[in-house]
Amino acid sequence: MAVFTTIAAGIGLAATATTTGMSFAQARKQRRFQRDAEDKAAQMMSEAREKLEVNYYDQLAIQKEPYELEREALISAGAQAIAAGTESERGAAATAGRVQMAQQQGQRDIAAAMGQEMLGLEKLSAQEESRLRDVGVQLDLAEVEGAQMAAAQAAEAGNIATQQGVQGIVNMGQQVAAMAPLYARNKPAEISAMGGASMTNEQSKAFGNVPEYTGSPFGPAGQGGFTNLDFEVIGQMNKQQYNRFLRALKPEQRQMLFMNPMFQQQYSKTSQFMNPFFY
Repeated sequence: MAVFTTIAAGIGLAATATTTGMSFAQARKQRRFQRDAEDKAAQMMSEAREKLEVNYYDQLAIQKEPYELEREALISAGAQAIAAGTESERGAAATAGRVQMAQQQGQRDIAAAMGQEMLGLEKLSAQEESRLRDVGVQLDLAEVEGAQMAAAQAAEAGNIATQQGVQGIVNMGQQVAAMAPLYARNKPAEISAMGGASMTNEQSKAFGNVPEYTGSPFGPAGQGGFTNLDFEVIGQMNKQQYNRFLRALKPEQRQMLFMNPMFQQQYSKTSQFMNPFFY
C-alpha cells in the first residue's frame, strides 16, 4: 500500500509540475502576443500618419488664364478707345485719361477677384490642416487608449498565468512536504522488518544467492536452488552493514525484498515507532 501511495503522490507531483510549467509558458506567450500587437499597431499608425502629412488642398492653384484674358481684353478695349478718340473732336488726351481710369479699375477688379479666389483656397487648406490635426489627435488618443488597453489585457493575462505558476510552485512545495514521509526511509524499521520476513522455496530460488562483497555475513552460495540469504542475519545488521548489503544486491533482488508482502506488513507496523536517525 505504501508503494502505491508513493506512486500516486509522485504522479500528482508530476501533474502539478506540468501545470505549473504550462502556466509560466502561457505568461510568456501573452507577453509575446503583447509585443507583436504593439509592433503591428505602431506600423499601422505610422502608415496612417504618413497619409495625414499630405494636404491635397496645398496642391490647388487659381486658374490664371481667365484673368489674363480679361487683362488682354482691357488693353485691347483701351487701344480701340484711344484710336477712336483721336478721330473725334474731343481729342486723344481726354480719351486716354478715361481709358486709363477704366483700365486701372479693371485691374483692381481682376486683382480683387484673384485675391478672393486665393483666399478661398487658403481657407480650404487651413480647414484641411485643422481637420488633419484633429484626426492626428484622435489617432494619438486612440493609440494611447489602444496601447493601454492591450497592455492592460496582456498584463492581466500574464499576471494571472504567473500567479497560477507561482501557486503551482506553492502546491508543489506542499506536495513535496506531504510526500516527505513517504520518501524518508526509516532504515531501522527496514532492518527490523527484513528480519521478520521470509520467502517461499520458489521465491528463494528466483532470488538466488547474495552476491559476494567485502564483509558479507552470509555463508557460501547455496546449491541446487537453495539461497544463502538469511533474514535473521539481516535483522541483526547495523545501518552501515545494511547499506553495504543492499548495494551488493542486483536490482531485481532488491525489488523482490521490498515487494515482499511480509516485509511491507512488518515495515508499516514498525516504521512509526522506530527512530529513523538510529545508528
